[in-house]
Amino acid sequence: MVVNAEVKNLASKAVGPVNPERTTRVFNAGLTIIDSQGNHRPYLAETAPQLNTDTWQTFPDGRMETIWKLRPNLTWHDGQPLTADDVVFAFQVYTAPALAAFEPKPQDRIEQIIAVDPRTVRIQWRSPYLDTGSGLEPLPRHRMAEAFAAFEQDPVGQRDAFLAQRFWTTEYVGAGPFRLTNWEPASFLEGVAFEGHALGKPKIERVVMRLINDENTAMANILAGDVHMITRNVIGFQHAMILRGEGFDGDRGKGTVALISTANVTAVPQHRPDYQQTPALHDVRVRKAIAHAIDKEAINDGLLDGQGPINYAAVPREAPYFADVDRAITKYVYDPRRTEQYMAEAGYSKDRDGFFAGANGERFQPAALWAAVGAQREQLLAIMVNTWQRAGIDVQPSVIPNAVAQDPEANSAYPGIVVHGISGVESTTAQALASEQIGSPANRWQGGNRGGWSNPDYDRLWDRYNSTLDRPEQVQTFVQMLKLQSELLPNMMIYSLLGVTTHTAALKGPEAGLVQTTSHWNMYDWELSS
Repeated sequence: MVVNAEVKNLASKAVGPVNPERTTRVFNAGLTIIDSQGNHRPYLAETAPQLNTDTWQTFPDGRMETIWKLRPNLTWHDGQPLTADDVVFAFQVYTAPALAAFEPKPQDRIEQIIAVDPRTVRIQWRSPYLDTGSGLEPLPRHRMAEAFAAFEQDPVGQRDAFLAQRFWTTEYVGAGPFRLTNWEPASFLEGVAFEGHALGKPKIERVVMRLINDENTAMANILAGDVHMITRNVIGFQHAMILRGEGFDGDRGKGTVALISTANVTAVPQHRPDYQQTPALHDVRVRKAIAHAIDKEAINDGLLDGQGPINYAAVPREAPYFADVDRAITKYVYDPRRTEQYMAEAGYSKDRDGFFAGANGERFQPAALWAAVGAQREQLLAIMVNTWQRAGIDVQPSVIPNAVAQDPEANSAYPGIVVHGISGVESTTAQALASEQIGSPANRWQGGNRGGWSNPDYDRLWDRYNSTLDRPEQVQTFVQMLKLQSELLPNMMIYSLLGVTTHTAALKGPEAGLVQTTSHWNMYDWELSS
């Protein structure tokens, strides 16, 4: 299997841009797993709690309790028993304030976790939460307890040592379908089928995650039969079309190419005055003017040969509630006349060169339009700059190196507008504009709210989204969040990124579902023919 990003470690909950799920999934397991249709299935858990039974209770003071029963005879990759104590221990690690190295959900809503017996976990929640099994991957207490105890004695002095221990990398012990056997940095990771896997030993005996950064090299390898699968984000749309022309056109061909909306590419203005060098971008009328200067048709034609969806909100068309979102939101079609109208309302008119300038004659020039290096992103940048300038916006492009694009502080403290991809996963889209997701020195610049936008109405909707136990109500709250976002424009939709995965005809089992982050969910059931 080809990947194009080397993980920093194999912890499934580690934060940061370089810890892709497509690699960590191979070696990890949680209480539940999300299938290709977005449904939560029991994984390490024998069954999921049922609302309004003894296994899932709510209380008048707003608290909640869930009880999970683990499958019998679970073990870690090293053969040691996996018990309720490991879930409790993981909660202690994930919530250690001095670490600040793990995704905060859902443990930020949990009061405590109790091991009732080796197979029974009682979780006491501070507030209602619908996806009760997500993000609760256990950690092996028998491998980590000593190091964690040392960290607790000296959190400041031992933090880096705790996170740098080889357990997280070359000596990783998880409970996923494959057990790590070899890790050659900047080259590959290798695993063998785990006989004690909760859902049965994988049918494929060995897996190699080979690191290939070059799209042409990855494509040449699968055409030559040297690899069986290219995971998402390794090759782009154009290479996918070439593969289809070479016979990767379905079950009867050499293999299959799957395209699905995996992320939504947006233009995100900097909303924090301390960093924004173009104060006019704080004016929603200016942002609306810019939104009407984004030519989605030209971008779709240039990047995706006109075959991509034209979306005005960060929701894949495959989502069952897409029509509700499409009706609710404000849409910003490409219309230079509307751009001129909104800029005039904000006090700008065109100068003799056709660019907008203020009453004092100073030209409106956004500080910078950032995009990470890469052929498709640079092509996108060229199209956007061209259409914005034709509409009268004198924007200056800036291609930033990957080292800057992957730096959390640089991703939060940029000076103008950044081109940023937001995962197509619903909960990730929803939280991306919540105030709690704003990066700062206090949280080591972690969080998905890149532009630092904050709005109390949106935060109230986010709280309601998280606290409801009724899925239809949660969906309607999400629709309201997207409606508010479209009216206030903290970010501007550009296009939906079509993620590509491809595999040879010899590999049976990978699924392309609602979101491609789940394409590995059933890899224990994949088969490989000779």
